[in-house]
Amino acid sequence: MFASNKEKSQAPVKNQRKENESMPEISSIQRPPPSGPVSQSRTSKSPSVISKDLKISGNLQTQHDILIEGKVEGDISARVLTVRESADIEGHIRAEEAILEGFVKGEIRGSKIRLNKSARVQGDIIHGSIAIEAGAIFEGTVKRTEEPLGFSGKKEINSETKKPAPTNSSKTPAPLQKPLAGKF
Repeated sequence: MFASNKEKSQAPVKNQRKENESMPEISSIQRPPPSGPVSQSRTSKSPSVISKDLKISGNLQTQHDILIEGKVEGDISARVLTVRESADIEGHIRAEEAILEGFVKGEIRGSKIRLNKSARVQGDIIHGSIAIEAGAIFEGTVKRTEEPLGFSGKKEINSETKKPAPTNSSKTPAPLQKPLAGKF
């Protein structure tokens, strides 16, 4: 009983294969390369977008570009970060280039940082180069470094370094300080 049903169910498949034998296999089909905007890789040409109506709680990390118009509560790491006027970010930013037009609360690290006139920033900025337009509001400190992203381990330009002790013994040593008054 089962054998006959099996034979019957395979029969149409065999007939179907004979009809389709003239069709090439999928792997042998040559497709023309895409043309126009389809051929452009999304990650290499256009940024990932966080729209005005979107709120994200969590960290964002990419090696490509991000455009933020909405709200982000978390740290952001990107190649180029654009923060539009409508954006609200609470978290640290690390980007090769950061273009800020909206509100940012947190530390910002970047090789190139630009605060446009509508930017409102609360936090420290560690940069390779910076531009601040008239009208931008900034509360924090600014520090220039050779490697603001911290990848090479180079020392910061403004960092204090210990000077080696003088080797010339002809100089007189500094006078000793008086001990503190009180019982010991």
